[in-house]
Amino acid sequence: MPSDNIDAWVAAQKKLPRAPTDEELAVFREFLDAPSNDVWKYAQRIASFYIKPFEESRVDIFWFVLGDAVNRLVSQNDKLADLVLELQRLPDGKGILGPDPWWSDLPYFNNFWTEWMQFRFDDLSQSHPDLEANSQANVNRNAFLAKLTARMGKVIDLDQRERGGETLKQALEQTQISNTNSLAGWTESWEYPHNGTNWGIQKGWSKDRWQYWRKRFYDISNMANMKEETRKVAKECAERMEAIENTRD
Repeated sequence: MPSDNIDAWVAAQKKLPRAPTDEELAVFREFLDAPSNDVWKYAQRIASFYIKPFEESRVDIFWFVLGDAVNRLVSQNDKLADLVLELQRLPDGKGILGPDPWWSDLPYFNNFWTEWMQFRFDDLSQSHPDLEANSQANVNRNAFLAKLTARMGKVIDLDQRERGGETLKQALEQTQISNTNSLAGWTESWEYPHNGTNWGIQKGWSKDRWQYWRKRFYDISNMANMKEETRKVAKECAERMEAIENTRD
């Protein structure tokens, strides 16, 4: 299925064992077709379906729908990130789960991404029929989470740096390097030591590791057996990291 074939994507959602209702899916489809400056309006409409006590809410189904949209709909990546940000800011639903607005801590959001979404690179053979779709989904997920992290402010439920760090560790600290282009988005949201980052503060996030990753990106950019696109993205990542270092030295 082409990544931007929204009609085919909507049809696939209807066949899921726990599918969204026709009404839920219709509003989500409208959101996908809407201009980006209308995201806040659709956040309100989408949110209204789920603001209920947990035992009555279908918010877990919504996260599955959103997650699959992240995987499959390349052109919607920015809007999907904007939707989550707008949901978190909604003032509605106070008193149902506690004194704060219902969406303030994004119920089940992180549980979903931890338990159900795939962040590790699947070692599929080059001839596997799902290789291209799987690689693109990895790109989409990392870009989506990096965008949330870059704009999280003080909302800790949007902080995906640890998850992104594990992705970078696996890709850059393994002997065989592959799919490096799926990591590019993370350099948008990670900054070299400043208030609010893990670098130089939290165990496992040393300056030495940062510098090693930068070197690995440069190494990858010069590997003849890598695709030109991968080498280009690796070079851009290394240069962005070096620029961040230079602003803080």
